[in-house]
Parts: sequence; structure tokens; C-alpha cells
Amino acid sequence: MRELIEPFIEHQGEKRGFWLRKTRPIGEKLLVAKKNRPLRIPGKTVILLDPRSAFGTGGHGTTEGCLVALEKFVKGGETVLDVGTGTGILAIAARKLGSGHVTAIDIDPGACAETVKNIALNGIDGGIDVIVGGIESAKDRYDVLVANLRTPLLVDLMDGMTERLASPGVAIFSGIMEMELHPFLSFLEGHRMETLKMERIGGWMTVVARKG
Repeated sequence: MRELIEPFIEHQGEKRGFWLRKTRPIGEKLLVAKKNRPLRIPGKTVILLDPRSAFGTGGHGTTEGCLVALEKFVKGGETVLDVGTGTGILAIAARKLGSGHVTAIDIDPGACAETVKNIALNGIDGGIDVIVGGIESAKDRYDVLVANLRTPLLVDLMDGMTERLASPGVAIFSGIMEMELHPFLSFLEGHRMETLKMERIGGWMTVVARKG
């Protein structure tokens, strides 16, 4: 499934090779940089990446939208589920922003291996579990869920995702094209999800919703 989703997203924006030409500020608190570019800037949380094959370096509107939302909705101590973790950028951001524990899942073993390497690169020695598997591999309920996937896959996984979301809990969905937004919002209403926030970046929508 990944082969059908991520190339589509990537081809709608910047090519992978250009994503980390320079350090990228995202939101109010985050900076994303390549490995070997350690930075210490007061008031900024730095995420170091060694991107290889997995999706998610912060240079695409879908990933950026998720990072901006995590910055707003992770206050400290939350449990977070990252569905389709890719490079692990969202899991790493959630942990560095103060979440109590993060579970990162992906059906691609290569992506999980890359996530583990990037976690170590950021000096994180606990608080993130990386699991190879689909939504059924997440056994708990989570305060915050983030899923950066194409809309058809978000729809397919919605029952499993809402089952794993605490009540009340916040879900961050991205990978939604503008023309898909209104049908997707109607779909969320059918799952008793209240839309809290929407962000448009580069023609892509990130939707934050709350489970009642």
C-alpha cells in the first residue's frame, strides 16, 4: 500500500532531494535539520534526520501540517500514536514536545528501521516504541493520534483509529487534497468526530478532530 500512497504525495510537492537542503523552521518551536548539523537555538526544538527511503522530512505540506498541529496539541504527558511513521519525524517531534509516551507503527519494516535510527540520532533513549504492523498492532488507547496518509487509507483505517483514541482524544489527519476536504469532513461527522482545526499548506489539508 505504501508504494501507492507516498510517491503520489511526494510527486505533488518538492522532490525528496531538495527537502533538507537547509534547516527548516516549522511552526513556532520546531527546526528540522540533516544529521551532522547539530543546532542549539534558544526556544527551538531541533529534530535531526538522516532521510533515506521512508516518507516524511518536514518539507511536504502534509508532514508540516502534522508538525504544526502536534506543536499545538501536545501539551505534556500525553500518549501518542503515530500511524504510518515513515522516518519517525512525527513520533520524534511528539516526544521532544513533551509527550509521555509515543507508539510509532508502520507496515514497512524498512521505515521502522529508519525510525529507530532517527530516534537514536536525536539522542532519545526511551519513550518511543516502534512496531512493525498495521493499526491492529496498537493495543492501547491514546490521547493524541497522528496519521499522515492519503485520504482513501485514512477512510479505510478510520474505525481502527477511532477505537484506539481515548475519549476525549485528538486526532491529526493529513494527506488530504483540497478537493477531498468536504467529503472527508462529512465522513468524520459520521464517526462522531468534531473538527477543531484545519490547516492548508501547499494545497494539502491537515484536519484536527476530537473524539467526543
